[in-house]
Amino acid sequence: MKIRDIILVLTAGLGLALILVTIALLRGELSKLETAERLQASNAVRQELLLASTVLARERTKTFIHLTVSNQDEFGDDIDQMRADAEEALEQAEAALQSGNGLLARAGESHAQVVAKKGRLTALRARIDRAIGVGDEGARLAAAAAWLSEASALIDDLQATRLDLLNDNRPTDAVLAAEANIRAYVDILHEAVAFNEAIGVSLLTYEDGEPGETLVMVERILGRVSLAWQMIENEVDISLSSTVRAAIANARAHYRREYYPLLLQLVSAKAGAATASMVANWEATSDKMLDALSALQDTVIVSSSERLELLVRDARRSAIIFSLVAGAGAVAAVLILLVVRRRVIQPIGRISGAMVRLADNDLSTPVPRAQRLDEVGVMTNALRTFKANAIQRQRTQRELQSVHQNLQRTFDQLRHDLEAAATIQLAMLPAPAIVDGISHNGLYSPSSLVAGDTYNVIAQPEGGVGFFQIDVAGHGAAAALVSVAGQHTLSQAILTRRREEPIEKILAQVNREWPEDLPYFTTILGEIDAAAPVGRIVQAGHPSPLLIRSNGEVEPLGGSGFPVGMVAQADYESIEFDFRTGDRLLIYSDGVVETENPRGAFYSEERLHDFVAGHAASATPDLLASLQNSLRKWRGESELTDDVSVLIVERTDLRSNHVIH
Repeated sequence: MKIRDIILVLTAGLGLALILVTIALLRGELSKLETAERLQASNAVRQELLLASTVLARERTKTFIHLTVSNQDEFGDDIDQMRADAEEALEQAEAALQSGNGLLARAGESHAQVVAKKGRLTALRARIDRAIGVGDEGARLAAAAAWLSEASALIDDLQATRLDLLNDNRPTDAVLAAEANIRAYVDILHEAVAFNEAIGVSLLTYEDGEPGETLVMVERILGRVSLAWQMIENEVDISLSSTVRAAIANARAHYRREYYPLLLQLVSAKAGAATASMVANWEATSDKMLDALSALQDTVIVSSSERLELLVRDARRSAIIFSLVAGAGAVAAVLILLVVRRRVIQPIGRISGAMVRLADNDLSTPVPRAQRLDEVGVMTNALRTFKANAIQRQRTQRELQSVHQNLQRTFDQLRHDLEAAATIQLAMLPAPAIVDGISHNGLYSPSSLVAGDTYNVIAQPEGGVGFFQIDVAGHGAAAALVSVAGQHTLSQAILTRRREEPIEKILAQVNREWPEDLPYFTTILGEIDAAAPVGRIVQAGHPSPLLIRSNGEVEPLGGSGFPVGMVAQADYESIEFDFRTGDRLLIYSDGVVETENPRGAFYSEERLHDFVAGHAASATPDLLASLQNSLRKWRGESELTDDVSVLIVERTDLRSNHVIH
């Protein structure tokens, strides 16, 4: 496919994508509109259910009070009116559910529930009417208790239906969500106050001893009321309208100023001691509280309805705007396609040949000069720049290849030098031998070509055998150079030592004279008396060596001490130990015990001690070979992270002459 065809396809694709994106946005706006209309329908249904439960709560309370207090054999006009209001509220709830059937998932189910509740309510009223007609006070009181319980259950069912609808269509708008919660809590308050009004009258007129259960019920409901007020206050925010906040404040003030103090008096009043005025005052105060809550509920309902209406209008307006944008996008896509074809695709065909040849790295290809100042001219100039850059890149690539070859030669030379240094460093180590009745053997495994570990065994001019092991901090070339310097320094100190000079003084002098700009190193410096069964060591930050007795016992020697080159004024102490025929001293660097296995665990001093104890009967070469094999198995395929070296000195016999084999 040619470039111009690709541009045509891309342009058409972009135009189509623009249309599809606009359609997708339009669908999103239509979805928002549907959601807003569903919330509006749900709000309307919940509003009617809320009003129905509120009216029914009034009817329940007044009917209960009439049955409990009044001696009349029939209801008055006020209760008949309440019944009519409840019937009307339930019918309006039914109508709202029917109208929202297309938007709300549970509308049909909820409608059936409301119809069933109306049937239950009718049956309850019939039972009450029959109980009043009997004229028996006991029957009236029993009917009152049943009415209070079953009517309250009916109200709870209405509230549950309303909450189910709210949970199915919970608003995402913060203000609407807060107002929905406030309406739910106010409904709880209204139900609690209405219920309290009924049982409060019962409590005031109670004449048969202590009204224990009724009092407990009042106190329990009081707790629910306090919790509901707290939840309402949690929802109050500056984003709520001032009208809603003022209605909440007014209802709250009425509750604190009039209702709550009277409720406390009711709880503390002596049962059966109430007067008619007290009962009337309680009913009046409760009715005022219910009126205040109803006013608050109405205010929140109006606010939510207005906000939902605004959301619906905004969603409709957005849907119309995006519909227009979708149409405009389609027209714009067609126009863009025509302009691109005329102003871009056709001119590109004239320079496509040069582009293909340059892409084939034919840098001798002539590039046409720009004759236009628009994008085609820019493309032509860009081709010329591309050609110049390609020539420059070709030149730079040749230079880089030359630099790479020089670096490779330098690397090869450095590696050759390091290999030569490793050979020299290895040659500096003493070969296994016997010096004045003291045999020595070693194990040496650097982590790279050169190492920071070294050791030496030297016959002292005035008798005895001196030895040392060095471990320079770090590893590699720098550590190897320092180890060479350290080996030379300690070897010279042993060779020039006077017999009466303690070895700890020698090490202290080396420490004082060690250059400050060189890394420090740890060491074990020791001597073995060829004519007496005695050995001595000085420890400078090095791991404690293991003394292997001829009978197989293994014990560590030494403690710690400062490394050489760390503290210039450090003092050292020598450790003297028996060293008889067949005894061996194993000195090792910390690379032995810090060898890691693939899981990152160290070989450790304990494992080394156990290994040496288990191989104490082996000859020194066999012991070193077994230790090397054990370390190799421990680390598996992992590379050494630190240098490993071991020196074993062994007394073969006590002698006074000076022989080296």
